[in-house]
Amino acid sequence: MLRLQRLKQSPAQLTKRLYHDKHVYGYRAPKPFVMPDYTQEELVNRMEQGSLLRIVQAYRTHGHRGAHLDPLGITKSEDVLALKPERYGLTDGEKVYNLSGVLHVNESKVDNTMKEEADFKTILSHLNATYCGNIAYEFMHLPSASERRWWYNAVESWNKPALSVEQKKRIHQLLSQSESFDHFLAKKFPNIKRYGLEGAESMMVALDRIFELSAKEGVSDLVIGMPHRGRLNLLCDLLEYPHAALFHKMKGNSEMPEGTYTSGDVISHLASSPTLTYDGKPVHVSLLNNPSHLEAINSVAMGKARAKQTELLSTLNSESGCALGDRVMCIQIHGDAAFTGQGIVMEALGMSNLPHYSSGGSVHIVVNNQLGYTTQARNSRSTDYCSDIGKMINIPIVHVNGDHPEDVSRAMELVFEYRNKFRKDIILDLMCYRRWGHNELDEPAFTQPLMYNNIRLRESVPKSYEAKLTQENVLSQDEANQIREQQQAVLNDHLQSHTADYKPDPAVHLQGNWKSMTHVTPGDAAITNIIDTGVDLDTLVKVGKQSVAAPEDFKLHPRLKKYHIESRLKKLDQGKGLDWATGEALAFGSLLQEGYGVRISGQDVGRGTFSQRHAMLVSQDTEDVVIPLNEINKAKPETNAFLEVSNSPLNEFAVLGFEYGMSIETPQRLVLWEAQFGDFFSGAQIAIDTFVSSSDEKWLRQTGMVMLLPHGQDGAGPEHSSSHIERFLQMSNDPYDVWQQNQVVPNWSVVNCTTPAQYFHVLRRQVRPILWTMMPRSLIFLAFLLLDATTFP
Repeated sequence: MLRLQRLKQSPAQLTKRLYHDKHVYGYRAPKPFVMPDYTQEELVNRMEQGSLLRIVQAYRTHGHRGAHLDPLGITKSEDVLALKPERYGLTDGEKVYNLSGVLHVNESKVDNTMKEEADFKTILSHLNATYCGNIAYEFMHLPSASERRWWYNAVESWNKPALSVEQKKRIHQLLSQSESFDHFLAKKFPNIKRYGLEGAESMMVALDRIFELSAKEGVSDLVIGMPHRGRLNLLCDLLEYPHAALFHKMKGNSEMPEGTYTSGDVISHLASSPTLTYDGKPVHVSLLNNPSHLEAINSVAMGKARAKQTELLSTLNSESGCALGDRVMCIQIHGDAAFTGQGIVMEALGMSNLPHYSSGGSVHIVVNNQLGYTTQARNSRSTDYCSDIGKMINIPIVHVNGDHPEDVSRAMELVFEYRNKFRKDIILDLMCYRRWGHNELDEPAFTQPLMYNNIRLRESVPKSYEAKLTQENVLSQDEANQIREQQQAVLNDHLQSHTADYKPDPAVHLQGNWKSMTHVTPGDAAITNIIDTGVDLDTLVKVGKQSVAAPEDFKLHPRLKKYHIESRLKKLDQGKGLDWATGEALAFGSLLQEGYGVRISGQDVGRGTFSQRHAMLVSQDTEDVVIPLNEINKAKPETNAFLEVSNSPLNEFAVLGFEYGMSIETPQRLVLWEAQFGDFFSGAQIAIDTFVSSSDEKWLRQTGMVMLLPHGQDGAGPEHSSSHIERFLQMSNDPYDVWQQNQVVPNWSVVNCTTPAQYFHVLRRQVRPILWTMMPRSLIFLAFLLLDATTFP
């Protein structure tokens, strides 16, 4: 009301009022507004242009609500009032408008002709096709104007390039191959839960497109974390997993080589790591082993991607201009119910833009079955879309109807281009359905009779697309039949001719950075080998002094200078009385000097929860930070040996998973995760159960990660006084195998350090085998370290 009253004031009255506001309320009085001298016709035209811009903005904001996204029609497109032209006074369909500054085109597109003007009927048709078709966008919530403009330009082009005949045939091949694979497994292995991709075959189109674009744009490594749905299709159809290996496993055999003393895992947790080639350009793809805990793999994939990038960046010439995310990309595949239901998703998203945890932007693909096991979407989330959780970190969302694979390919192209330009996460919401139950042995009609009556009456996505191509004369029916027959023949050949002779290759499980390692078996003498972890005195003194060295003009906190720095220097000179933090610093510094990197992550690890570590020093004038130990190799950057001190977000599950992902990629780096208090590991229990304690036994995947769990008996209550050592003993391998009558290889060691010297040697030993530790840090708390002792250089 006040605003309306002021608009009615004359310029002189308004200026006087603003002058008063400036002196009374501190407002700054602008110059009086002078209305340009427009003619009546010009005023009307400007008002109509403004109305046109308003409806364009409405389509950008609300168009997704009127889009055709759900192949089943369960979620119907709305009759969106915000998109009604009448609301904006736009009723003349023949009226011609100037489009300058209203609609945009993408200059990178082919055959890009800017329309100078068009009649309103044409404009409205274009807006509906752009924003209310089989692809829909949510980007108006982005705080960056440059990012929003990028989306205007990317999607509002009048001349979008059509897919070539070769691209359409490739899409058909992928869809029919996936369907043939599922039908073959259903026939040959009818009692196996395979979690097929039927109903969501377009996921293969999306992944093949992003693999191709990554290869062409110079991305050398893709790291994928995904759940069970469609995993076997991806493994065998795109990631070159041997069909014979899968059939060997499905017949009840182990996927692990003989003599490795492993349990193996179910088929929906298998992994592959091939190098694919597109137009002569390679891209390495790592699909990680996952546990059955949904979404637990997310931060692990992020950590592995971050580690790969760190290693690549260290080997590249700085003049190449390579930045984080240029060479490595993380792809996370989710289920719709799990994406909104599992807290690890929020934790991982919250890490995505943090300095020590960003992997240069992840691509999230939600395979949206519109169902969580047997729970309808309306009962499994409190939001309209399962992808709405992405808005917490202001990332764009692209929705696409999975029944239209060509649109899926186009949508993935936009997703890739955005991520590659802005190095931020982005979500592709692939709306599809699940043809069978949660697994093929379920009866889904028990709980969703109407949905599954609809599904059973539907032609499959591959068959529907095949019919489209034959109608367009891209493919004849004979060609389509021949393609399917060839695919079935290949599968039959692998089952009949190769499965019986298949034997798992032991070398597959120690690849890449793990090639120099030897997997230890029971009775191996390496288990008892003593590793020399000593360091000469002069080196220790030098490293110790460097650990507290600050620049001359660096203003230190006076208490820190007196009780930490001067105290440490005095003890080093005397050669006695070294505390736990000094022992740790000597271990870190000596490893750095030998060329090993060190990364410590967790809540407040820079200072240390108990103000004991101070691995980073903070200027009292500017809050600038220095890490004194990183001066050790400053003159030798080629070693890539530095101390990374990562104060983490306030969560345990995602951060511990991230560090596990780092550790499985870089065995020659000491990776440590520290709980703020030892008991707080409870928040990361899923990661400990499913990755840290069991990855070697399930997947032959070793980790060199250290877990530090400080605790103490200082009256702070149960949650600060026990690291629950009994849980870790329960998760330990039995020391004696009653069936084999011999000792088995431990999955980790629980170490109770009683002196700083023991802590020093335990940490140095860590870059060779792997460990868990419990030791006093000060008079008021203890900590644990965990080490896996199964892998030696």
